[in-house]
Amino acid sequence: MTGTTQDTTAPHAVDPARTGPLDAPPATGREDLPAVRRDAATALRALIEAAQDLDDDSLGSPSSLDGWTVGHVLSHVAMVGEALARQAELAAQGETAEVYEGGAEGRAAGIEAGAHRTRDEHVAALTAAGTRLEAAWSLTDSTGWDAPVTYREGTVADVLDCWWREVRIHATDLGEVSAAQRLTPSQTWELAFTDHLLDFLSPRLPGPVVTVRHEDGARSVVGPEGVWPAVENTSTGLTTVAGSAADVAAWLAGRATATDPTAHRHGETVDLPTLGPWPSGVPVRR
Repeated sequence: MTGTTQDTTAPHAVDPARTGPLDAPPATGREDLPAVRRDAATALRALIEAAQDLDDDSLGSPSSLDGWTVGHVLSHVAMVGEALARQAELAAQGETAEVYEGGAEGRAAGIEAGAHRTRDEHVAALTAAGTRLEAAWSLTDSTGWDAPVTYREGTVADVLDCWWREVRIHATDLGEVSAAQRLTPSQTWELAFTDHLLDFLSPRLPGPVVTVRHEDGARSVVGPEGVWPAVENTSTGLTTVAGSAADVAAWLAGRATATDPTAHRHGETVDLPTLGPWPSGVPVRR
């Protein structure tokens, strides 16, 4: 993940039914991988459709990320897609390598160079990344989703999760261009994705809180150690953060919310907890 949003903080209810070309069972205990793969592909299609609605001038408009234009966001998504496909391709051969060729400097230079593409070039780059990723996932169906990768000292399954986050979250970062209005978290982040973000982003919290989901009243303890069901005698006294599933996840991700979550402690309204850095460099928690 990159940069910071305009604030100072800076992503499973997906239908598990297996249909079409994603029917292959995962070679790991994760039964949700086909559904994750489908939703990531859906997110990329939506982002490509949004890019097709842009004109070349709007690509230079500010995005929701400090210092980045809309073109930078699209360039980053295409580049991270290619980089993650490479992680999966190498893993299938029993090899590993750094996520970005040239490391952090290569990443920054690549994003900057790609930011100045035309609309059609951005669409082509995103489409090519998606095609390469689908080929990599299909290869992984045969070689195993638990093959090790450099990314967060994890596995190819973690690489797929990363792509899911990158494409779903960055699709919400197109700023004020008209195409962005249909890609907000409240419109596009399903319960599967928000649950995943709660777990992935829980290390950003300074301590455990109780989240209360407006849709169904579900209560969970979310904190640096992960997510678990809220039990009365162990969650009493914790700050409660309440909101829709998408809004709570968007707050944790440092993205714009439809309605800000609210925080209470001992019956009094309090400020939302101050969030720590994005956990991208932290080894995968098992």
